Amino acid sequence: MSFWQENYQFIKEVYEMRHSKMAEWMENVEKAISRIMADKVYTSAEFKRERDTFNSLCKDLERTEVKKWLAQILEILMAERAKDQKKTEGDKLDALIQKHEELIPSVQKTAVMVDLYWKCYAYGDELKPHVEFLDGIMLSSTREIAPSCIENVDELIERQEKSLQQLDAKRTVVVDLIDKGKVILQHPEKPKFLEANVKRIEEGWDDTKKKAQERLQLLNETKDAFINYAENSEVIVTEFEIAEEEIKKVKKIFNLDSANADLKKRQDLLKKSSDTINGLFASINNNNATMSITIPEDKKKILGKEIKAVEAKLEVTGRFKSTVTKIEELVAALTSFDNSLKVIDAWKDAATAELKDIKEASGGMLPEDRVARTMDLQEDIAAKLEIIKACAATELALLPQGDKVPADAQVFKDELARITKFVTELQSNTKIECDKYSNDVKFWAEYRTGIKEFNPWLAGAEKAAAEGLSKPADLAEVKALNEKVNGFDKNCVNYLKVLTSAQAAAQKMTTHAEADAEVAGLKARFDAVKGIADTWVKKCDVLVKEWVLLDNTVTELNSWVAKDKSAEGENQFSLEKMESTLGELKNIFKQKEKLVEGL
Repeated sequence: MSFWQENYQFIKEVYEMRHSKMAEWMENVEKAISRIMADKVYTSAEFKRERDTFNSLCKDLERTEVKKWLAQILEILMAERAKDQKKTEGDKLDALIQKHEELIPSVQKTAVMVDLYWKCYAYGDELKPHVEFLDGIMLSSTREIAPSCIENVDELIERQEKSLQQLDAKRTVVVDLIDKGKVILQHPEKPKFLEANVKRIEEGWDDTKKKAQERLQLLNETKDAFINYAENSEVIVTEFEIAEEEIKKVKKIFNLDSANADLKKRQDLLKKSSDTINGLFASINNNNATMSITIPEDKKKILGKEIKAVEAKLEVTGRFKSTVTKIEELVAALTSFDNSLKVIDAWKDAATAELKDIKEASGGMLPEDRVARTMDLQEDIAAKLEIIKACAATELALLPQGDKVPADAQVFKDELARITKFVTELQSNTKIECDKYSNDVKFWAEYRTGIKEFNPWLAGAEKAAAEGLSKPADLAEVKALNEKVNGFDKNCVNYLKVLTSAQAAAQKMTTHAEADAEVAGLKARFDAVKGIADTWVKKCDVLVKEWVLLDNTVTELNSWVAKDKSAEGENQFSLEKMESTLGELKNIFKQKEKLVEGL
C-alpha cells in the first residue's frame, strides 16, 4: 500500500478527473436529450447532427468499467483516511452512480424517439419536392391573368391543362405519401410537426387540384364568352334590322277578319323579335361579365362602349311594340264600331215592327196606351241616334277620309250611312204618328199628375176614416177634435178639386174610357170618405155646443153655492131654481155622453 500512499495526490487527481468526466458525460447526454425532445422543429440536417451527437454519447451507455474503476480506486484512496472523509467521498460516488442509473431509461426512451423523429424528418424531406410542386401549380392557378384576346385564353388553357396533367401524374405518389404519413401518425409519441406536414400535403393536394380545375373552368368559360360575345354582337345587329323591316310592314287593315289575322301575326312577330333581342342582349351582358373577371381594364372599357351602343339600339323593340299596340287599338275600335252598327241594325227591324203595330192596332188600343207606346219608341229612337252620332265621330277618327278611301274602309262608311238614313226616316215617321196625338200626350200627362197626387192622399184619408175619432175627456180636447175634423173636411174639398181637374184633362183626350173608369172608382171611394167627414163635422159641432153649455151651467151653479149666506144671498137664493138648474145640467150631461159615445 506504500505505492498508493506515496502517490495519493496524483492518483486522487486522476480519480477526480475521471469522476468529473463521468459527470460531464452525463450532463452532455442530458443536454442532447433535451435538444432532441425540445418543441423546436429542426431541418433534417440539423436533426441529423443532434442524432449523431446523441448516438455518439450513448455508445457505451452502461459505463461498467468506469464505475468499477472509480469504486476500486476510491476504496484504495480512502483506506487510511478519516471516517468522515471516507463517507463524504463515498456519498459523492454513490450519487454519481445513482444519477447514471436513472439516466439510462431516459436515454433508452430517447433512443426510440430519435428513430421515430428521424423517420418524421426523413418523411418531411420526402414531402418537400412534392409540396414545392403543389405550391408551383397553386401559384400558376391563382395568379392574376389578363388575356386581351381569345388567343391569349387558348395559351392559358393549354398551360392549365398541362398543370392538371402533371397533377394527375403525381397523384399516385402523393396519395402514397399521404398514406405513409398517416401510418406514422398512428404512433402515440409522434411529434406535432408531423401532423402539420401530413395535413399540408393532403389539403395542399385537394386545394391545388380544386384551384387548378376552377382556373381551367374559368378559362374555358372565358373562351366561350369571347366566342359568344362576338357571335351574339353580330346576330343582334341582324335582329335589329329585321325588327326595323317588320315595323315598316305594319299597315292599317279595315276588314275585321283580315285585321284580326294580321294582328295575330304582328303580335307573334313582336314577341319573337323582343324575346330574341332581349335574350341576345342578356347573353352579351353575361359574356361581358365573365370576360371582365380576367380581361385588362382597357379591354373592359372598349367592351363597355360596345354594349352601350347596342343598348341604345334596343329602342327598336319599344317602337315595334308601340306600332303593334296602335294596331291592337285600331282592331279593338273597329270591333266596337262594327258591334255598335250590328246592334242598331238588328234593333231597327224591331223598331219598325213596333211602329207598324202601333199604326195597325190603333183602333183596338186606348189612346193613352198608343201615346205611351209612341213616346217610348221615340225615346228609344233618340237613344239610338245618340249611338249613331258617336259612331259617326268614331268613323271620322278611325277611318280614312277624302276621295281615295280603301275599299275595306268604305264598307264601314256605307253601312253607317245606310243605318243612319234608315233610323232618321224611322224617327220622322214616328214623330208624324206621335204628333197626331200631341194633345192626348199633354192631357195624359196632366191626368196622370193629378192621379199621382190624389191617390196617396185618398189612401191616407181612408185609413183615418177607418180608425175613427178619439173620445175627448174635456172641453179642450173637444175643441181640438173639432178643429181636426174641420181640417180633414177641408182637405176633402181641396183634393176633390185635384180629382176634378184630372178628370177634366182626361175628358179632353181622344178616348178616355180607361180614365173615366179609374176616376169613377176614385170618386166612389172619395164620396165614402167625404160622407164620413160630413158626419164627423155635424157631430163635433153639436158636441162642442153641448159641452160649452154644460160647462157654463156648472160654472153658474158653482157660483150660487159659493155665495155667502148673507141677507142679500138668502133673499136671492131660490130652491126651485136650483133644482131646475140641476135637472137641466143632468140632461145636458146625458146628451153629451150620448154624443161622445156616438163618435
